[in-house]
Amino acid sequence: MISRLAAFALLAVLVAVPLALAHEGATGVVKERMDLMKRQKDDMKVIGLMAKGSTKFDPAKAAEAARDIETTATKIHELFPEGTDGGHSDAKPEIWRKWDEFTGNADALQTKAKALTAALDAENPGWKTDFKAVIDACKTCHKSFRAEKD
Repeated sequence: MISRLAAFALLAVLVAVPLALAHEGATGVVKERMDLMKRQKDDMKVIGLMAKGSTKFDPAKAAEAARDIETTATKIHELFPEGTDGGHSDAKPEIWRKWDEFTGNADALQTKAKALTAALDAENPGWKTDFKAVIDACKTCHKSFRAEKD
């Protein structure tokens, strides 16, 4: 039976897979944010495979991925200027109507990723709880502010 954490990690990866296809035709800031989200997805995959036990746990490599999520989360605000929804973007207009909530979600991701980085740097055996918090932060934002794929 697949563990709950493994299921969450798999879900995070599967939800992000359509990003690769969405990149076709995107330009400017929309492409920049799609590239950032793909980078975060790749980082999540590195950690998720370790969480599931599919790859050997390497705390330094996992911490590097978590640190990258923390760093990229700080850039989210600037990659969503008003008027960049529609077209190739999966951004819902609610982002700009609920800007404080949206940026609060990005800030929460950064905070959760920072906690995960610290846990991994310390080789804390409870790091998977912090990883789940990062997954939840991603899901919260995507649920509210990312358009569903057909």
